[in-house]
Amino acid sequence: MKRYTGTLLFGTMLLIWFTLSSLECKKDKTPDRDKLLGTYSVVETCGAGNDSYNIRIVEVGTAQNEIVIVNLYDARQQWRATVSGDQITIPTQAVDAVTWSGSGTIAGNALNISFTGSVSGIPDNCTAICTRK
Repeated sequence: MKRYTGTLLFGTMLLIWFTLSSLECKKDKTPDRDKLLGTYSVVETCGAGNDSYNIRIVEVGTAQNEIVIVNLYDARQQWRATVSGDQITIPTQAVDAVTWSGSGTIAGNALNISFTGSVSGIPDNCTAICTRK
């Protein structure tokens, strides 16, 4: 009986040790924004016309869900956005007298963004299909 109790105690201690070790060794999760960072070629369809150009997505600040989209609408401007999972949100913001807002999704190397630019209350609705370079 003593031998069985000792083996059971040893097995239980071993199980507890493995459980605690696995909890302590979990790696930090990669921020959602990291899968978006880089340069993309864009094919854009808007009410005002169609265009092709490049954008760049870079991290900003210390918040792990914030990005900046550089050159969307081929406007050579920077737009703030947030990332959650595979979703991008471009909150309403004014850049050079144009009010912008939008949202998007990423799947693999493809990023689709729907956005609106409005000048004096007149909107231009756009869809940008972005492919990572």
